[in-house]
Amino acid sequence: MNMTNILQQGLGQTDPTQNPQLDQGNTILRNILQENKGLAKVHSPENTNVVFASPERQEAAKKYFNGAAAHLEYWPSDETGEPEKNWIHPSPGKNTLEVYNPKLQQDPTLLKGAIYGDLMHGMSRDATYNNYRNEFMNNFTPEELERQRTKTTDWLDVNQSNNPVGHPTYDAYIRGWLGDDAKYARQAQQKFNNTMYSPKQLELLDKMQSYIKTGK
Repeated sequence: MNMTNILQQGLGQTDPTQNPQLDQGNTILRNILQENKGLAKVHSPENTNVVFASPERQEAAKKYFNGAAAHLEYWPSDETGEPEKNWIHPSPGKNTLEVYNPKLQQDPTLLKGAIYGDLMHGMSRDATYNNYRNEFMNNFTPEELERQRTKTTDWLDVNQSNNPVGHPTYDAYIRGWLGDDAKYARQAQQKFNNTMYSPKQLELLDKMQSYIKTGK
């Protein structure tokens, strides 16, 4: 199935006239980039967009992710997907935030938090942020490394993954602490007797948050 056919079937719709909510999604994106100078070092309205998946694409996502609930996916501009599985980039050549969850599509507040968090996936292309990230990944506590090994962390994505520490899956720790739902990460830190994040990681998260906001 080629890209033309996919777009015709509404699997990667990008035309705001056919989905008026897209204007809202991209307006939220622009506002986030204006408010966060660090994110804007990598992303812009010209190289990044928001796509709301049609019901058909939502079903395709569910199948691709083996039945797991799909909420939002960050597609780097150079990612192609897996054409052999009819799963391809919805907006080739752009960093794309593809929103599957209807609740996110309909709630601007939830959507803003989700977009903000997933934009961090692209920040590894920024040298300063990536240095912070690499240091973060090298400073897990022994207790959290053991929970990762036994798949008993507080992060479902991490528990379901067989990827090594440092894979983008582990960005859940960063997004969880810096995102709109940060209270849950803080509660988990307390639940695990302050061993989910090490003191060094908390120091780095403060630096990352400041960098995302100011770009400095």
